[in-house]
Amino acid sequence: MNSAAPTWRVVLACGGTGGHLFPGLAVADELSHRGANVTLVISPKEVDQQGIRAVAGRFEVITLPVVAFSLRRTMEFGTTLWQAHRHLRDRFAQQPPDAVLAMGGFLSATPILAGRRAGALTFLHESNTIPGRANRWLARLATECFVGLKETVTRLSNRNVSVTGTPVRAEIRRAITSEARRA
Repeated sequence: MNSAAPTWRVVLACGGTGGHLFPGLAVADELSHRGANVTLVISPKEVDQQGIRAVAGRFEVITLPVVAFSLRRTMEFGTTLWQAHRHLRDRFAQQPPDAVLAMGGFLSATPILAGRRAGALTFLHESNTIPGRANRWLARLATECFVGLKETVTRLSNRNVSVTGTPVRAEIRRAITSEARRA
């Protein structure tokens, strides 16, 4: 890496479920190896708190309060969304990110919205064939969308959709390679 090259600040929203968290950690590792300064945004859910122990100390972590949307909890959802947005808006005013990547799920909305407001490039990743509500809504706001499967391309309202596959952590790739050698 060229030491004169500027360091990219990347905020990576990857919490809520293991399906969002672990691909996000794979991306965080790769971006970090390429010289980016990565901040993870996760939820207070146990899966996130347990999952990030493997990367403890390697990345800054922001835990946002979140409530999944439901008609019965509309008021709580709105209040929590506003609190999380205000937190990230203030944070991004002090340390604006160059890019925000959201891995999908209910945790994605606030970082994408605050990132756009801060002037950051915004990216969204969808691993599933059929995108969830958050990704369907956020796709039109993202600079570019990445999908795990080609069948997903037409299901997102964004002209810039690239098929990238689903990120896999290096230790998983090594285990798969080792297992394949034994077979």
